[in-house]
Amino acid sequence: MGTPQTPPRETIPIADYVQGSFVPLSHLTHEWEFHAGLTLSPAEERTMVREPAQAVPAVIAERLGKVRVLAVPYIACLETGDVVTRLKPKGEAHTAAWVETPERINLLVACRELDAHDTGFELLGSVAELLRPRLTDSELAHYSQLLEEEIRHGVRGEIDEEALNAKQVHLTNRTARRQRSQFERYRDISFVSTAAEYIHGLWHDVQIRVGADHLPVAQLRRRMNLMAELFPPNPGYRVFDETIEKPDSSSRED
Repeated sequence: MGTPQTPPRETIPIADYVQGSFVPLSHLTHEWEFHAGLTLSPAEERTMVREPAQAVPAVIAERLGKVRVLAVPYIACLETGDVVTRLKPKGEAHTAAWVETPERINLLVACRELDAHDTGFELLGSVAELLRPRLTDSELAHYSQLLEEEIRHGVRGEIDEEALNAKQVHLTNRTARRQRSQFERYRDISFVSTAAEYIHGLWHDVQIRVGADHLPVAQLRRRMNLMAELFPPNPGYRVFDETIEKPDSSSRED
């Protein structure tokens, strides 16, 4: 006999899942909607969704428009596409995914395995990725100029590993014919990581990483200041300059 198959409703393609009925819905700041497909404690809901969403600057929220945040157990990556599942996937899984419709952005965050804070950061990373294609030409130009200045001054580090890898590819092939496309790929990855970290710092105090692979304090401050100019914090929130003034920590503590 073969292995018993998972019941059909154990996995639902995300495109079908977002078409489901989500009543009653609770509401987040920015008039975003929230629904949980699993039981969350008030503390988990606050850390995973409510506090991170409150930290998102209003100008970014306006750029994204209507958003429905859907907390789900797992998001499995199958050959046929991404699916919501109640069971832990045996293969590749995503921490977040989204489906854009004419009515709204449906943003799914997987709430098993990761702790509540990490799920909240994944939400902010998704917001930053959704913002990137909605940037104006002027905003892209400002961020490009910042990166080009860092490169001219020999800054080798980046804000996270993914951005660092993209930067190294660009620096290695600066004389190649694909130089501009590689720079733009690096710029896009760097922007998403920087924007996510900017909102993270608005959410709560963080400490910065130091070392050869990380941005020097001066460059990190310039990036955060640029983010604040382009996407001002909401009233009552501040850029985490006080933390940036403390470069003696070897790692960031959340």
